[in-house]
Amino acid sequence: MNDSYPVLHGKNLEKVYKQGSERVEVLNNLEIKVERGEQVAIIGTSGCGKSTLLHVLAGLDTPDNGEVALDGHNVFKLGAAARGRLRNKLIGFVYQFHHLLPEFTAVENVAMPLLIRRTDTRKAMRAATDLLKQVGLGDRLKHKPAELSGGERQRAAIARALVNNPKLVLADEPTGNLDEATAATVYNLMLELNRDLGTAFLIVTHDNRMAQRMEKIYRISGGQLQREK
Repeated sequence: MNDSYPVLHGKNLEKVYKQGSERVEVLNNLEIKVERGEQVAIIGTSGCGKSTLLHVLAGLDTPDNGEVALDGHNVFKLGAAARGRLRNKLIGFVYQFHHLLPEFTAVENVAMPLLIRRTDTRKAMRAATDLLKQVGLGDRLKHKPAELSGGERQRAAIARALVNNPKLVLADEPTGNLDEATAATVYNLMLELNRDLGTAFLIVTHDNRMAQRMEKIYRISGGQLQREK
């Protein structure tokens, strides 16, 4: 991969939803660029298009116009299988609700992206174990999600997002389901991992206080981004 490219570049992005006879412009000629190792927050009111933008940037949703480049690769010029492989290689995801698989242990959940990539099982489990230790869950490896607290589940979800050594983590309201103290702990962890691993973080949040801790802040309004920091 050519490090001269931004890790993520979305440009001229448009997305319109139809509600009856009404057209709702969710994304309107929007552009965003995330460089390697950057910390970027996108804030905005509920329903303003934050999650839609994140899904388009990840190649999970198709824009009506525009393009998204991941590490210089135009996502929407790739077939579904190639797009999935690129996503698996370059991106980690963290959601508001952890989306851990309930029947698997913490270490099995974290290893899952590597196993999907057909990495050797022992190697995948070793990498997952190392990351869980790094996020403070070394004594919770064999616990299933129901046996973990909300904060522990979200830390496991962050470990899972990082197990592939992605260049970018996309996080959609990663602390929205947590109390204030636990949310602060999870944010501290993400910033620490950003510094230690050099992984870029793009976080969508409604929490302005948390967003202020990021290097850059954009507000989405009227389908466009305005730089606030």
